[in-house]
Amino acid sequence: MNNEAIRIEACSTATGSACPACGTWSSRVHSSYLRFPADVPSAGQRVVLCLRVRRFACPVASCGRRTFVRQVPGLTRRYGRWTERRISQRPVDRGAASL
Repeated sequence: MNNEAIRIEACSTATGSACPACGTWSSRVHSSYLRFPADVPSAGQRVVLCLRVRRFACPVASCGRRTFVRQVPGLTRRYGRWTERRISQRPVDRGAASL
């Protein structure tokens, strides 16, 4: 088995984002962390995506959402373990479709 992989390192450069709960714009970075969403293979090799995303702090004290992450459009979704491209190329689960 070939263990070679293509490693892609990227970081989100968003300077701010709207809070998904209250809609207020925030440019205050709370922290950042790494995500590793699975992507489709390229040229027969596994692709390892290492994505650093920013967590922003909501400026509204009464908002129930204290921190939030801006998703990368077309690439990630909340709690997603796969890239949007991988999801679109995934075969439909026939067993779940019959329920």
